[in-house]
Amino acid sequence: MLELERQTDPLTESNCYLLGEGGGAVIIDPNDPVRVPARLEELGWTPELILLTHEHCDHMAGLESLRERWPQAVVVTSEACSAGIQSKRLNMTQLMEVYLTFRGKTGVSYPPFVCRPADRTYGDTWETVWRGHRLQCTALPGHTPGSAGIFLDGTTFFSGDYLIQGEEVILRLPGGSADDYNAHTKPLLDNLAPGLQICPGHGAPFTLTERSGHDH
Repeated sequence: MLELERQTDPLTESNCYLLGEGGGAVIIDPNDPVRVPARLEELGWTPELILLTHEHCDHMAGLESLRERWPQAVVVTSEACSAGIQSKRLNMTQLMEVYLTFRGKTGVSYPPFVCRPADRTYGDTWETVWRGHRLQCTALPGHTPGSAGIFLDGTTFFSGDYLIQGEEVILRLPGGSADDYNAHTKPLLDNLAPGLQICPGHGAPFTLTERSGHDH
């Protein structure tokens, strides 16, 4: 039986999703280098796949600590995301202290860092069957060059920094592109099927309705 847990980082308010089945796990957006490994140890789950919705640091700050603890886990991202996690500019670590101050969290130290490239990358799409569950990743540029959405069994969609309730899509950060968003990503988001469970990068999961699909 598949289990799904959400871990929210109190500093950046980003979500990490842990999918567990038969003692194995898929990690989507490992946001914290301490809490995520500790929770996996608690659950007794061994990471087998690590997927990223995009290259921003608040969604992958725990990536390298997971790799150190579980070196057999395979990291899969879009090609642009793999490039982005290796750049202090594109992964936003150079700007994170300013961003956190803007969000009302002053005096926080956030030293810039980079990650190693992904183990596997894809251009437009990638899919696999993991422990009987179909995972499909699709590139969705706009918020960042490396943004992607991840479908689980056709019923759940991990949307990263798209489809966050009550927030507009942010396209003005380094590497952001309104042209890419309007050409490639918005059409897909607008045509997602009502009833799909949305697991966003920030905020609580929700079920997509006809209207909410066209509000973003």
